[in-house]
Amino acid sequence: MILDTIDRIGRYESISPFMEQVMKFLEETNLSTLAPGKINLQGDDLFVNVNKHKAQSRTEVPIEVHREYIDIQIPLSGNEEMGFVSGSFLSEARIPYSSDKDVAFYPGLCDTYVNVRQGMFTVFFPGEGHAPAITEKGITKLVIKIRKSC
Repeated sequence: MILDTIDRIGRYESISPFMEQVMKFLEETNLSTLAPGKINLQGDDLFVNVNKHKAQSRTEVPIEVHREYIDIQIPLSGNEEMGFVSGSFLSEARIPYSSDKDVAFYPGLCDTYVNVRQGMFTVFFPGEGHAPAITEKGITKLVIKIRKSC
């Protein structure tokens, strides 16, 4: 997991060959005008989901783990709390892995929770458990999906 401010995202260019395209998208796009939905940047290898979440507590948000995609998550409309737990500490999935959606869901709470403010981002790598979008008021956010094999 990486947690940093969006103005420093260039420091993580080595994450993927697609990071240059990610940085260009973030630089050239008025993020506040994006409507919920999917934006294709490079087919199934690189895309952006604009998600709107209702208010949720730690106990309402399941832990999720991906296998194929790196998640870069950026809050747009407010602050959120995100949980983190190493995938090696997770027990049996509550909802087994779906290759179509690249996600498995696990019960329980994360080991660590961090506050992610507007102007910040997180990166979750495949195999890392995370519980995003924990907010009292709801939130709109970007989730940039980068296929790990690229």
